[in-house]
Amino acid sequence: MTDVAVLVNLLAAGALFAVGLSCLISKAHLVKLVIGVELLGKGASLVFVLGGYLAGDVGTSQAVVFTLIVIEAVVAAVALALVVLVKRTYLTLDASAVAAKARGGEP
Repeated sequence: MTDVAVLVNLLAAGALFAVGLSCLISKAHLVKLVIGVELLGKGASLVFVLGGYLAGDVGTSQAVVFTLIVIEAVVAAVALALVVLVKRTYLTLDASAVAAKARGGEP
């Protein structure tokens, strides 16, 4: 892989990580938070595979990333199930409104 390809992969991973972080920072919508966590994981996975390639140990890094992807899928499924439960209970997906209603107040 050329230096340009490595740089492009690092930039793509950084972009995924930055978009995921911005989703987490905004804290406006619960589904957006779940998507942000997933994007953070995908960016980290891409960097991990790239590091394994540069170190010459692609097999190990791919095995670890495969495990991470499976764990991320389970976490996403549980998180989205909780989001559905929150929507049914509080009738909103706005994170601040849910927090206010959970404390007993009105948003």
